[in-house]
Amino acid sequence: MTSNPTEPYVGPRPFRRTESALFHGRSEEARHLRDAWLSERVVVLHGPAAVGKTSLLHAGVLPLLDDEPRTLTLPVGRLIHQPTWPLAHASGPGGYRFTLISSWTPARQTPDPEQTVSSALESIVAGASPHRVLAAIDHMEELFTAFPARLPERDRLIGELAQALRDLPLNLLLLVRDDQLATLSGYEGLLSPQPFAYVRLDGLGQASAVAAVTRPASHSGRRYAPGVAEQLVERLRKTTYTDRLGESVEIVSERVSPFELQIACAALWSGLGGSDDPITAELLAQLGDLAGILAAYFDRTVRDVSLETGVSEPELRAWIESTFITERGTRGTAYRGLTQTADMPNAVVDALVARHILTEEQRARSLWYQLGQERLVEAIRTAHHVAPARDRPQEHTPADFRAAAEAALGEGNFISARRFADVAASRSLEQGDERQFANLLAFKAEVARVEGDLEAARETLTAARSQFESQQDALATVRVLTALAEVCLSMGSPDEAVDLGRQAVARMPGDVAARTLLAHALWRAGSPADAEAAYNDALDLDRNAARALYGRGQVRIALRDFRGALADLDRALALGLPRSEEDLAREAREQALGRLGDYPES
Repeated sequence: MTSNPTEPYVGPRPFRRTESALFHGRSEEARHLRDAWLSERVVVLHGPAAVGKTSLLHAGVLPLLDDEPRTLTLPVGRLIHQPTWPLAHASGPGGYRFTLISSWTPARQTPDPEQTVSSALESIVAGASPHRVLAAIDHMEELFTAFPARLPERDRLIGELAQALRDLPLNLLLLVRDDQLATLSGYEGLLSPQPFAYVRLDGLGQASAVAAVTRPASHSGRRYAPGVAEQLVERLRKTTYTDRLGESVEIVSERVSPFELQIACAALWSGLGGSDDPITAELLAQLGDLAGILAAYFDRTVRDVSLETGVSEPELRAWIESTFITERGTRGTAYRGLTQTADMPNAVVDALVARHILTEEQRARSLWYQLGQERLVEAIRTAHHVAPARDRPQEHTPADFRAAAEAALGEGNFISARRFADVAASRSLEQGDERQFANLLAFKAEVARVEGDLEAARETLTAARSQFESQQDALATVRVLTALAEVCLSMGSPDEAVDLGRQAVARMPGDVAARTLLAHALWRAGSPADAEAAYNDALDLDRNAARALYGRGQVRIALRDFRGALADLDRALALGLPRSEEDLAREAREQALGRLGDYPES
């Protein structure tokens, strides 16, 4: 299933798999890469930064593999979490490995940090008996650029990938920037006995670029006037180069940058009115200087998010720059807590994700955020009124220790995560910051939960609940209650989860997440009819709540309403689900479809 949103252009971020209907101009490249991945043991997709490698994989290649027989395609893998200011080298010996394996592991599971790549993959594919296993690693350059001090760990990972290629019917697809291609090629003999198959991705040709401009707009009922899309592509082909003496020359490229095309089209689309009139040359002329579009987009986003959330523009700008841009000028990551992300309310993060400034990824049952594109680093630093990056404090603050704890959690180094979180919590208490202390308790519970110590997670969440209730923080209390309910479900106590869910709904009746959790708990407690009613309540509040649609679809299968289940599951998949639920929703959809044949009148 694919989405069909009102906004036809994704802007400054890669395409997602669910947006394949909007992904045009790369059909030939997608088929070629699919064929190479199916037939070669190691395929390297390379190209310059922001040329669209990630988009090609997610929106172009993966949908082509949905019906490939006896083939298991794993979720796309990543290698690192990159904290903005690492407090200390908290990584264990398998940080790269844990992050990669947690990317490939089913989202409801947490891998063993001590497992090798080969043994982890054997566990993942157990029972499936696939003819081949397709695994991809995006941003392979991170292995060579993120932490130069981790060379031994890098070599161990290469050795373990080589062993996995010997032990399993594994075909690897590695995505890497051109500037690190030579370094990766130096490992060719160590990684695989067979030569790598190299596939280069360049910018869009003129015809493909026109297709990428015009076809997505048709999904929203708009069209370009004759020749206008071609004018836009022609503008995108031209750049002005100025040398040190101030001499300028216009350069016309044969190729168009997909990133710049998406930014330009998104900016053009945002300036259109609500009519269905054709997009004219006059509208195109208002687009402005392409070089400043991304910075202007960031400026506009900051203003909108400030109005939406009440956080001041200077505070937003300083937070985005200091949290998501590292000292080396690369993208940093931040972990999502129950109510805050790096000391900023989660509502701010959600608003930035919705506007494509940030993108989210799931690792080890947790959500992490980073800038949607590397080029946003330059845009943020050059945008208007950007506050200077904060100087490194002389003494480590509780936030520094929490950042180190989050980074350690992302690498599966639970011992360091707990140690840093304990120090952060004690320093918060010393400073009298009760709210930060409560948030750190919630974080410690998440570490315990990911590690599998559910009893410790429940105990720590209960302590966090007491803290938030004493502070009269209703939202945080509701979030802790829902987290407690989820832990109870994992511990096999659905009745207790129902009670906690009802408490959460009583405190905040308009909270869709709380009502969705209550519905899920009722279903697990053996009350599908009550669960359907609770899901209906959640959807009355937000008809596009994808998780509620997914849950109601599952319940309707149990109630033998297979047509209703298919409608819910199709909408949920179209709207987009977390990775932890997307695959399960697809399985539920196949089940409903199969059962519909047994009960055609349902």
